[in-house]
Amino acid sequence: MDQRLSTDKPVFRLTFAGRMTFDVAADLEDRIVDAMRRHERIEVDLAGVTEIDLCGIHLLGLLHSVGGNEVRIVDSSPIVEQATKRLLGSFGGASLGRVARKKNAASDG
Repeated sequence: MDQRLSTDKPVFRLTFAGRMTFDVAADLEDRIVDAMRRHERIEVDLAGVTEIDLCGIHLLGLLHSVGGNEVRIVDSSPIVEQATKRLLGSFGGASLGRVARKKNAASDG
């Protein structure tokens, strides 16, 4: 996971790349919680995620539920789209990527 502070606006960007799976979940959760404590506004870039399981989905849920309107998913990978659709679809949930695109379109327009 790459973390960087955007220089053109007061937003911290978390960029995830590679795996968001059980074996790295504890480290990712620590970093996510640390970022949420330090920064009011966070953008999340999931374009580089190559593998995600239920633990990774849980981490995204943590960002969404705890961060609320101050956390925005700005990009997603096909892997994340497929996993959220498959895992959340059975509960009547929407794909996180589709939700992010709808929110971005609404705020841009």
